[in-house]
Amino acid sequence: MCAQPLEFDSEIATRLQRAYVTTYAQQRRATVRETLALQAGEQILDIGTGPGFEPFELATVLGPTGRLYAVDTSDVMLQLSRQRCADQPWVEFQLADASKLPFDDATFDAAVVVQVYEYVSEVEVALKELYRVLRPGGRAVVIDSDWRSIAWESADPARMTRVLKVFEEHLVHPSLDRALPLLLKQAGFALNQAQVLSAFDLTFSEDRFSYALAPLVADFVSGRHGLSQDDGEAWREDLRRADQEGHYFFCLNQHLYLAIKPTDGQRDRES
Repeated sequence: MCAQPLEFDSEIATRLQRAYVTTYAQQRRATVRETLALQAGEQILDIGTGPGFEPFELATVLGPTGRLYAVDTSDVMLQLSRQRCADQPWVEFQLADASKLPFDDATFDAAVVVQVYEYVSEVEVALKELYRVLRPGGRAVVIDSDWRSIAWESADPARMTRVLKVFEEHLVHPSLDRALPLLLKQAGFALNQAQVLSAFDLTFSEDRFSYALAPLVADFVSGRHGLSQDDGEAWREDLRRADQEGHYFFCLNQHLYLAIKPTDGQRDRES
């Protein structure tokens, strides 16, 4: 199957924002901030900024003595991000691709890349770009999902398998997180930290990540490979019924990596 990325029109962007206010997404952003350990006055890069929750919270910690640059390939997402960060003049937004960053070498103290590289065709090029724009000693928090390990219980397992397989078409790399440790090292980084983050839901309620994900999945798969809109709605109804009957289960693992660009002294000691 060939990747067919989501087209972020205003309707999909509005739906996607619901995922960013879920309990799991808020916890994930808190983990990113804790891992990144921002310092006042630093210059930070947010690649794939989405609707602006990440840069807003990072910039709040960074403060006006620092600078945060956020890039995305979607004009719709950038518009939402600018609105969310309107009162933070130390945040700048730019339309740009992760594989061709419009910044000079050694510009940033740190970078954040959350659920971006799984959509990038030339991941190796994008990681080299990340390495290039970081200063020696700079750090990057990179998170991607393991979509092929998703556990989502259903009364119709065959349909669930079919739906999730078709949904994989919106990705270039459904399990990039498994390859990232080696890819980061090949790009020149030292891997300083690795941990698993789990979106784990036992209820299908509005504050849960899977609740926000479900309509995006249903909309994407409808009309693809013989799946109709009715199939998508029947799939979602199955989830609602499982919740009502008390046996709802969802788990998606994401993996966080803290990568460090070595200083010249560190490279000399390793060589």
